[in-house]
Amino acid sequence: MTPGDLTPAILHGHVIEVLRTLPADSVQCIVTSPPYWGLRTYGTEPQVWGVRPGCDHQWRTDTVPAGNGQVTHPMTAETLNGAAATRSPRSSTSCTLCGAWKGELGLEPTPEMYVDHLADVFDAVWRVLRPDGTLWLNLGDTYCTHPAGLTGIKRWRASTLAVRDRTGAEQAGSIDKRTAGLKEKDLVGVPWAVAFELRRRGWFLREDIVWSKRNPMPEPVRDRPTRSHEYIFLLTKSRRYFYDAEAVREPLQESSLRRLRHHLPNLTDNPAYRSKHPQGDFRRFPMLRNTDPTGRNLRSVWQIATQPYAGAHFATFPETLPETCIRAGTSERGACANCGTPWNHKVRAEGGGIGHDWHPNKDLAVGRGQGIAAPGIYDGTYRRVDLGFYKACSCATRRVVPCLVLDPFMGSGTTLAVARRLRRRSIGIDLNPEYAVLARERIELAGTANLVPSEAVA
Repeated sequence: MTPGDLTPAILHGHVIEVLRTLPADSVQCIVTSPPYWGLRTYGTEPQVWGVRPGCDHQWRTDTVPAGNGQVTHPMTAETLNGAAATRSPRSSTSCTLCGAWKGELGLEPTPEMYVDHLADVFDAVWRVLRPDGTLWLNLGDTYCTHPAGLTGIKRWRASTLAVRDRTGAEQAGSIDKRTAGLKEKDLVGVPWAVAFELRRRGWFLREDIVWSKRNPMPEPVRDRPTRSHEYIFLLTKSRRYFYDAEAVREPLQESSLRRLRHHLPNLTDNPAYRSKHPQGDFRRFPMLRNTDPTGRNLRSVWQIATQPYAGAHFATFPETLPETCIRAGTSERGACANCGTPWNHKVRAEGGGIGHDWHPNKDLAVGRGQGIAAPGIYDGTYRRVDLGFYKACSCATRRVVPCLVLDPFMGSGTTLAVARRLRRRSIGIDLNPEYAVLARERIELAGTANLVPSEAVA
């Protein structure tokens, strides 16, 4: 089931059932974007969620009220009226014995049920992820709305999802997302609800990354800003885990380089340099020469434009997004062929601390009074030396294999294609067999020029 080379393994079926077939503690990095709540149908047959083992299900389809549009404010007891349109019921199929639900992930009648089902998926993910692995989870939010401009039978069909084109083209405006506890036009807060539930179930919530879209989808709204961001949550199983900060350092801004050149006293880089400080004064130190050429640490706001895709899939990653996650979450050098421990990136810091100290007196005793811990600290001599990768386990072998990446909601296979281009092994799971065809096409487009053997000798 685990690929032995860089050809991705594409698996079809219910994501939880397929995850149970994968080896425990085998995956180094997971990059995925599940179906968002209330967004669209992906044309798959209804699946069973929230199953109690051993239950002989007895299914019943009920109508779920969409809410009456009236919410009482808890502080003032004032009634807040929603839209005056008639509420249409929605259908929901559940087991009368164990409460299991049958349907497509993302089309649950309530966001709370969606959060619970998605958390069940990541319970299964927990088993296959290595203790030193990372999970990068992309989620978008939505609003408590109803199908706009629809009346009568058209509203009923949209509300019950009785008519679907099964291509993924059905957008959020066609799905009734009114539910108890939310007022119409409320932002639902699904991403954070999922993140908090995963944290409650044991995951370490390490970072909330804002994916800022440079070319967001226009919205015909006049009473709020157009949404141009989604979240990517970095979650882990352990306090300590593999993270290669050097692989994802960002280039310095030109404004920073100009500021540093101002302090560079040489005729080549700064011929107009004039300093008020005499020769030998530490404030004349050439800061640019010792600036880390690899740039700054990766920030938590990623400005990435969406990327068009001609295939029949309506929710694709821009390739830069999974590439950043894979570079940070896996070792470029690979992992031990025996135990799977990734080779670590070693960097040595030399010189003083980061920054520029404007206190000329470097005497230790006086310096402490000036906020200086020791001679040489913050005097502009700080630099980082990349020492490459080193073996991080005690196994006798030095053979390595490419790290393993998983996308449990593969879709068109962007994560797998990027993993192959970056010389990582990968596994993709999806319920829709048609998407496997799209994924294989995208993976082929990644090319074979950069492929390496599944096992390399250090």
